[in-house]
Amino acid sequence: MTELEKNAVHLMTWKEVEDAFKKDPVVIVPLGSMEEHGPHSITGDFLAATEVAKRVAEKTDSLYIPTVPFGNSEYFRSYPGTVSLSQQTVINLLHDIVTSLTEHGVTKIAFFNGHAGNGPAVDQVAREVRRNKKIMIASIDLWQLLTSEQKKEIYQEDKDPSGHGGEPLTSVMSYLYPESMRMDLLPEKAETSDKWQAFEVENLSKVKLNGSKGNIYFNMEELSESGILGNPYNASRERGEKIISSVVEYGISLVEKMKSSNMLLK
Repeated sequence: MTELEKNAVHLMTWKEVEDAFKKDPVVIVPLGSMEEHGPHSITGDFLAATEVAKRVAEKTDSLYIPTVPFGNSEYFRSYPGTVSLSQQTVINLLHDIVTSLTEHGVTKIAFFNGHAGNGPAVDQVAREVRRNKKIMIASIDLWQLLTSEQKKEIYQEDKDPSGHGGEPLTSVMSYLYPESMRMDLLPEKAETSDKWQAFEVENLSKVKLNGSKGNIYFNMEELSESGILGNPYNASRERGEKIISSVVEYGISLVEKMKSSNMLLK
């Protein structure tokens, strides 16, 4: 096997990596988390980001490194299995990863973010790298990519089932790790509160306020004892396959556009 057939940096020798970096590749940095996703789904959702990165790298002749498995999951800390890093730790970790890559000539980095809690850290590090190193750095939030039309086609439900512990991750994990899912542990109905004291709740950090929105920072157990905010009850392996296929296509589009762009930004 030659280095041209390898896409995983961690499965290459340092000489192979040296040669691969000389070709000005896009290097994908997948990010995830380890946290609750309801009583039915596995905690290691970083595994999904790994699969997307692998498929995109193979289809675009790009490179990817091992997924960062932990993120800032502060609002899920009360659920066993959740491993949460502080925001500063995530920032430092991403900064050090990027520094290590750029020290060896990498000029195009794409974060494939599989956990919303990592978003602020990604933004901060990307802006710092853009300012100081002037390289091309991009990111996509994997589970926010589906359009309304795609959701309607895939879910075929009157109400969007998206939400933590619901879609798209329940179907994605049912597709990627069916043997580890425990749909039998789902309660007959997931009890979710859309009220908290005087506030009407929209999600873990937003409340509705006089026709607009404000921020109140909840922990999951305050809104849902089971850890479910979406609807997982109609999830399926078939849905998960369609979701992964769609997300991979978005990733391919991003990487291909990066490959054809100028090496260094002004």
